Amino acid sequence: MQLMPKSNAVCAGDAITITPCISLAPALFFAYKAFKRMAVKLYGVVFREGNGGIHVCVDESLGENEFRIAGDTVFASSVEGAGYGLATMLQLIEYHNGVLTLANVKMQQKPDRDFRGLSVDLARKWHDFSYLLSYVDLCYLNKYRYLQLHLTDDEGWTMPFDCLPNAAIPGACYTKAEIAYLVEYAHEAGIILIPEFEGIGHASTLVRRCAAEFANEYDDEYATKPDLIMCIGKEGVFETIEKMLAELAAIFHYSPYLHIGCDEAAYSRWDHCKLCRKYMADHNIPDSKTLYSHFVKKITDICFSVGKTPIVWEGFPAEGTEDISRDTIVVVWESYYQVAPQLLDAGFRVINASWKPLYITPRENCKWNAAEDGWHIAKWDNWNPKSPAHGGMEVPLSDRVMGGMLCQWECTPQVEREQLLLNLPIVADRTWNTTDYYSAEELRQNCAKLYALQEKLFVV
Repeated sequence: MQLMPKSNAVCAGDAITITPCISLAPALFFAYKAFKRMAVKLYGVVFREGNGGIHVCVDESLGENEFRIAGDTVFASSVEGAGYGLATMLQLIEYHNGVLTLANVKMQQKPDRDFRGLSVDLARKWHDFSYLLSYVDLCYLNKYRYLQLHLTDDEGWTMPFDCLPNAAIPGACYTKAEIAYLVEYAHEAGIILIPEFEGIGHASTLVRRCAAEFANEYDDEYATKPDLIMCIGKEGVFETIEKMLAELAAIFHYSPYLHIGCDEAAYSRWDHCKLCRKYMADHNIPDSKTLYSHFVKKITDICFSVGKTPIVWEGFPAEGTEDISRDTIVVVWESYYQVAPQLLDAGFRVINASWKPLYITPRENCKWNAAEDGWHIAKWDNWNPKSPAHGGMEVPLSDRVMGGMLCQWECTPQVEREQLLLNLPIVADRTWNTTDYYSAEELRQNCAKLYALQEKLFVV
């Protein structure tokens, strides 16, 4: 029996005919909610509590995120493990002519890495709220652990804030009720949402709409140009950011992480801002590049202060980062600003979001198949010859390579669909399994059913 992610499943006999019922140990009952709604979406079958169908039982010998399947029974020691087992059951089910059967397999499985992530860009191209629920469903089916929401960027600001109500754009912003519903919907599926607040750069919408809090005060020709970066010298700027991060932390209370951006900042503009020049002089900061690193330290410290571990993109400078906490997690994507070996040597933990082949964009030259490209969590690549990772860069596999993240950028659901559904199972397999994963040929032969199930969950 071929399942995704790759497992040690073996056939234990003929398929089992079952009724659409599920019985769960009380300690694992919470896992029922997501499975029930997914069975309806995928098969049109409503599983009710009762005997004669699937059983979910406690096995204290299993690890927190581990599960075992024997025929019609899932064994787990935690709701998380039970959720993974039930997600696997969705691949084992067949439903034809009113008859519900279950492939009879024996297997035991646990992930090699906790960080198995999908990131979706909600700021540049508007996505109706229903798609956010679809991303959760896709993550559940593929046994992802994290869904990162890129909520803010130069083009848009989709997250409402009580502390800064002018930031959100009316008509292009999710409501507080929608966000609250999404948080609980994901929690029921065992998916942890990571909100991304693009701090420092990628902030022109915020700077324009909240000029009193974030706008630079240029004293030359830059005064007539679009403002692309937060002003660090503004009085109260860090207090405002703290209020925003505290509000995000409270809304996304299940998540241990906040992603705070920190990449691709046009920091040379600070040389043209009288407030930033004064801030550098007052704090004995020699130049705007060092000021960039100073900001990263300040915002990561704020993140820790509100009870979350910060995640940042790789695109901050190496200079001046000695004081940044090494508990900060760095997503390495372009391998241009800093590369994985450099960051690991500096003591950071990293997540692999290698542009090639983990970036889904509208570009025709970015149509990847992650398996055919030979990607794994310790390998980075880039189509751009200017990147040190061009042609492939690998690091030794260690626990400090936390996992991988598939990233969608600048796409409407219609544009991203093909690449997203192609690569989701591949990246799931290669982050769940760090060494023994499917080859590209095995994927072509064995995973048609999972791809068909995904099609039902992401309708455009």
